[in-house]
Amino acid sequence: MKRILILDDNLTICLMLKSWLVKKEYQADTATSVQEAQQKVRNEAYDLILSDIRMPDVDGFSFLSWIKKFDSAILVIMMTGYADIESAVELMKLGAADYIAKPIEAELLYKKIADAFKVQENQRFTEQFRDPLIWPPGECYDAISAKVNEVIHDESHLLVIGDNGTGKTSVARYIYSRGRIDSGPFVTIDLNPQSLTRNCEKGDHETHFMQSLERAKGGLLLIQNLQKTGITIQTMLLRALSAQKKDEDFVQIIMTTEEKKEQLESILLPKLADLILRSYIELPTLRGNREAILFFADHFLEVVNRELDKKMVTIEREVLEALFNYPWEENIKEMKYLIFKACLLAEGDRISAKVLPALFNTPVGERSESPQLQREGLEGLKKENYEKEKIIEALRIARGNKTVAASILNIDRKTLYNKIKLYSIEVN
Repeated sequence: MKRILILDDNLTICLMLKSWLVKKEYQADTATSVQEAQQKVRNEAYDLILSDIRMPDVDGFSFLSWIKKFDSAILVIMMTGYADIESAVELMKLGAADYIAKPIEAELLYKKIADAFKVQENQRFTEQFRDPLIWPPGECYDAISAKVNEVIHDESHLLVIGDNGTGKTSVARYIYSRGRIDSGPFVTIDLNPQSLTRNCEKGDHETHFMQSLERAKGGLLLIQNLQKTGITIQTMLLRALSAQKKDEDFVQIIMTTEEKKEQLESILLPKLADLILRSYIELPTLRGNREAILFFADHFLEVVNRELDKKMVTIEREVLEALFNYPWEENIKEMKYLIFKACLLAEGDRISAKVLPALFNTPVGERSESPQLQREGLEGLKKENYEKEKIIEALRIARGNKTVAASILNIDRKTLYNKIKLYSIEVN
C-alpha cells in the first residue's frame, strides 16, 4: 500500500484530500507546516508527498530541495493556484513529479498520482537491467562470459555458484535483459526457509514455488539459495527443468547458490544434481585478485561520479594497497560500499590515504574479525549492534540521504526505514 503525505496549511483541505485518498486505498497522513512534514518524513517511508506550493514558513522550492536531499526516491506533486503555474513548471524541472491546480478535482488527482507511480515503476524496472554485465579481463572471466552468452543464445537453464556478493543476481538480470524481445516477467524466489515462510500463506512452500513458476511463464525465474531447498521442492524443480518445451509458456530458470559443486552433489537429489551441474558457472571471489579489485574499484568510481554528481579522478596507491590486502568477505557488493564511502570521505578529486582510518573503521573493520557475520550480509545478521552501526555509518556517509544509504547497504529504502525505527536511529 502506497503511503502519501499531504502538506497544506489549510487543515480542511488536508482532511478532504486524505478522505479521497483513503477511499482509493492509499495510506494518507497530513501536515499543516513544513516543520511537521519534515519530522514525519524522517520517521516514515513515504512514497509521495502532495504539497502546497506556498506555505507560511517555507516555499515550494526550499521544501522540494530538502526532500530530494533527504530521500530522493520520494515523489512530490505540487498543489498550486493559477497564479503559481509558472513556478510549478520550474519545480518540475527541479525534480517534482507533477503539479495540480486548485481547486483540485478528485479524479484528476487520482490520475496524476497513478501516473507518477507508473513512471517511477517503469524507471526502476528499466534501471535494474540498464547496465551491462561488467567483467574484468582474464581467462576466468572470459570463460564465464562465453558460457553466459551461450545460455542467452540457447535460452537454456543455468546454475550460478558464488560466494555472497559475487554478482549471482546480476548474471540472472543480464541474461534476462539480453533474452527474447517479447520476454515475460522476471520472477525471483528465495528458497531460504525463512524467506519462504515470510512470503507464503500458511507456510505452504510448495504452492508458493509452483505459483512463482506459473508467474514466470514466458520469462525468467531466478531461484536463490538452491542449497536450502527440501526434497519436495527439489522434486518439483527436477520435473520443471526436465519437462519444459520452448513455447510461449517456457520459463528460463537460473539457480544460484553459495555452495561448491562437491557440496551440492551431497545436498541435492542425484538426478537433480546431475542435471543442473551440466550447465553451471562459478564466480570468483575478489580476495587476492589484484586485477579484479583494481577493475571494480575504477568501475565503481565511475558509478559514484554518475550517481552522486562527483568528479573523482583517481585512487592513490596507498589506498589501492589497502584494498588489495582487504579480506573481501562480501566481494563486489562490499567493493561498491567501500568506494561509495571513500568518495564521500575524500576531499577534492582524489581518494588519498587520509580516508583510510575512517574507511576501514566500524562497522567495516569489525568484519575482518567476524567473517561469518560478514558473509551472511545485512539481511541475515544476528547481532543487532553490528547491523545498527552499519546503518548509522551508511547514513552518515550518505549525508542523511536515505535513498543513497539504502543503495550503499544493498537494501530497499522501506527496509531501511523499518530498520531505523527498529533501532531508534536518529537521522539528521
